[in-house]
Amino acid sequence: MELKSKLHHLVRTTPWLGQVALRIIPDRNMCITVKPVGKFAIRLRRDRGYWLRSPLSNDGFMLGALQRMVHPGDVVYDVGANIGLYSRIMVQQFQASRIYAFEPVSENRSLLMRNLEIGYCADRVVVLPFAIGNEDGSAEFQVDDISSHSGTLDAVTHGAASASRQQYHLAPLRATVQVCRLDSLIRDRNLTPPQVLKLDIEGAEAMALRGAIGLLREHSPNLVIELHGAKVAAEVLQILWECGYHCFGYLESSEGCVYKKLQASDLSKITDLYSLHFLAACVREEELTLPIVDPEWC
Repeated sequence: MELKSKLHHLVRTTPWLGQVALRIIPDRNMCITVKPVGKFAIRLRRDRGYWLRSPLSNDGFMLGALQRMVHPGDVVYDVGANIGLYSRIMVQQFQASRIYAFEPVSENRSLLMRNLEIGYCADRVVVLPFAIGNEDGSAEFQVDDISSHSGTLDAVTHGAASASRQQYHLAPLRATVQVCRLDSLIRDRNLTPPQVLKLDIEGAEAMALRGAIGLLREHSPNLVIELHGAKVAAEVLQILWECGYHCFGYLESSEGCVYKKLQASDLSKITDLYSLHFLAACVREEELTLPIVDPEWC
């Protein structure tokens, strides 16, 4: 595994070598075994992170927070569901009764539905083909056909390519997708509001929360969010504080990495891309006062 990790890092940090590798590795479907969900379908090239390293090696905070927040019988919104790993875990491990999985990219969505079938949990997951934002309609989307994990709304990149395509010096690849506000979907499609909301949408987190103000204020779901940049982290915190949330995370600073309840005075410390990479939030402060640690099975 150490050799694979070194190879993965070399390819990621050497654009010309990465482009060669992308030409060589076929993007065929295959199945691997992912602890703790079992058999899982991936694409050999695009989802190479699943076999070049432990697929959950960077997910300790997100999974630890979800393990603490999701209770048997809960409804969970998986926003940025990708190919279905989190939806599978939340059904199989945490016993959520219903997942609404939002994934706007059709190729990811096909594999997502395949993985739900493999995990015998398709009857508990509703797949919705929408990007989540602060408006309703169609929008330009920057596709990630390199790794499948950095696709995002064009409004986030302002015309630049997705992060993975930028990494290998490739031009933007756009597609038109449907974008919706969560408040609109809950109202118009009569969706059950969630007890837990997971967000991993590559920089569109604040946009999604602005389109869910009604949900946040009326139903107060617990939140687990992956953040992508100092500006969006500050915006997310301000939105959540205004909605009465307590926010916790590991804050990187000159004093080291510390798990803490985040305050307005911490905003000046959020300066780098991942100063605050992950965030957990709830209206009941006591749920998150203890540090979130990696689950044993991660």
